[in-house]
Amino acid sequence: MSWLRAVAFLLLCPVAADAFVCITSKPGGPCVHWDPGVAPLQTFLGDAGGPFLNGTQSWNENVVNAAADWTAVGAAFQFTVTPGQQFTDPCAPDGSGIMCGPAGYSPVFFTPTACGAGFGDIIAQAVDCFGVDSGKMINAPVFVNSTVNLNAFDGPLRPQIHDIRRVLLHELGHVLGLDHPDLNGQTVDAIMNSRESDLDRLQADDRAGILSLYPSTTTCIGDCSIRGSVTPVDLLTLVQLALRGADASACQSGDVDHDGLIRVHELLAAVDSARSNCPAPTA
Repeated sequence: MSWLRAVAFLLLCPVAADAFVCITSKPGGPCVHWDPGVAPLQTFLGDAGGPFLNGTQSWNENVVNAAADWTAVGAAFQFTVTPGQQFTDPCAPDGSGIMCGPAGYSPVFFTPTACGAGFGDIIAQAVDCFGVDSGKMINAPVFVNSTVNLNAFDGPLRPQIHDIRRVLLHELGHVLGLDHPDLNGQTVDAIMNSRESDLDRLQADDRAGILSLYPSTTTCIGDCSIRGSVTPVDLLTLVQLALRGADASACQSGDVDHDGLIRVHELLAAVDSARSNCPAPTA
């Protein structure tokens, strides 16, 4: 069984949070994720459009640059970006909405509507398709609103135009499995907050999010906040998760078995990690 989840980037302001938030496949379910940690993107935005204010020459170049920012974090994850060849419309032919699939096909494209539905104040919208029980991603088309004035620029927001690069940076965060921290009780600087802001690059919270979903071989077992060490607060979090039988979304680096739960042997592995200067987690 598969499921669709639409996540979007809204026009204008707030920033702010204490921790990243992942998209879960269902209440209490695992974080959605690519397995293996590779998300293929096909960009149909075009090799023209520039030069833009940030010096790039095309829309596609900004897709590549946004994807490269996430890949460069060093998580066990990467985007692959290829120019689109044959476009397959992710909208159902009967007008019933967005379809799930085909597997591995995640087009990034301009459109005036999201399968007939108006964008409202949304600049772009990623739609994640994943297995409900496993959380494994199937595909994730990215709809970019063609009715708003887009350019590409660095630094603070500018009146009347929107920066395609930071919009794509945000949407690709949804594609890899991250949600909006500011809509989930958090107050933190993050590109993944729901509204565009003066931030135009990944922040510490964003980097912690992808490293939690896709721990690198240098991420410590039980380093819940992805800060390079296992702290007493991390261990307390793991104890609480293990006692409650709660899902591991609050500490992905402690889920050595990758089964969505924190178990006693994983708690003990985190204790060993804290004692022995942080050995790398096993695959």
